[in-house]
Amino acid sequence: MPHRPASEPLIGHARRVAESALDELAPRLLETTGRVSPEAKDDGTPVTAIDLEADERLGHAITTAFPSHGLLSEERSTVVPDTEWCWVIDPIDGTSNFTTGLPYWCVSIALAHAGTPVLGIIDAPVLGRRYVGQRSAGAWRDGRPIRVGPVVDWRDTRNGHVPLMLTTGTARRARAAHIRLNPRVMGSTALDLAVVAEGVAAASLARVPKVWDVAAGTVLVEAAGGVVVTFGTPLLLPLAAGADYAHRSVATAAGPSEAPLRELAGPLLTDPT
Repeated sequence: MPHRPASEPLIGHARRVAESALDELAPRLLETTGRVSPEAKDDGTPVTAIDLEADERLGHAITTAFPSHGLLSEERSTVVPDTEWCWVIDPIDGTSNFTTGLPYWCVSIALAHAGTPVLGIIDAPVLGRRYVGQRSAGAWRDGRPIRVGPVVDWRDTRNGHVPLMLTTGTARRARAAHIRLNPRVMGSTALDLAVVAEGVAAASLARVPKVWDVAAGTVLVEAAGGVVVTFGTPLLLPLAAGADYAHRSVATAAGPSEAPLRELAGPLLTDPT
């Protein structure tokens, strides 16, 4: 019989706690999407009262179940605690979409052990989709196993219908870079990673994501057989205890294989001269 890591029961319990908290939170999110106005944070990004409420509810559920675990959150504390286990929460990724009623937003939750995410859950209640990834165990959408798709030639015009998930700045460079895939700017980096993990999109590239945007999605993509590549420093992962991640961002790409990702990302990250 194969040896079970000592942490495996804890991760299973963590998944159940997180999913239960998401189930309780979903009705509140669904009743308020499109019905709440955002305010601008110091960095110019939007936040709503529902972001803060969701963050508080998720944090309470987690700390009640795991009082020795730390929390890192976009809306709570952006400094990594010095704990063996740390949860990384984005209560609503895609707040702009959430406020307007555009149904492309999600809740992103990751659990990291010694700085490395081992469990990732991305919940998109308005789409009725929940993605779960566990390092070295697999990735699932609504309980069904998922895998990244094959490497797709981004220069081939026959692939013009295949989605490539980008952010605004990178999408503006796609035509000049002769990208023949179908650039999509959807507004939620975490959900972009999820659709890469399930093989719907060929790849994703975010220019300035934060760690709470990518922590859960990184687990998903890697558990689904793909890779996540970063461009620049300081790195977002593994988490560094004591570091403040409020203003830390690094361009991040995800897909089935590293070399094609690096080749694809090059012209999309290069500023026009």
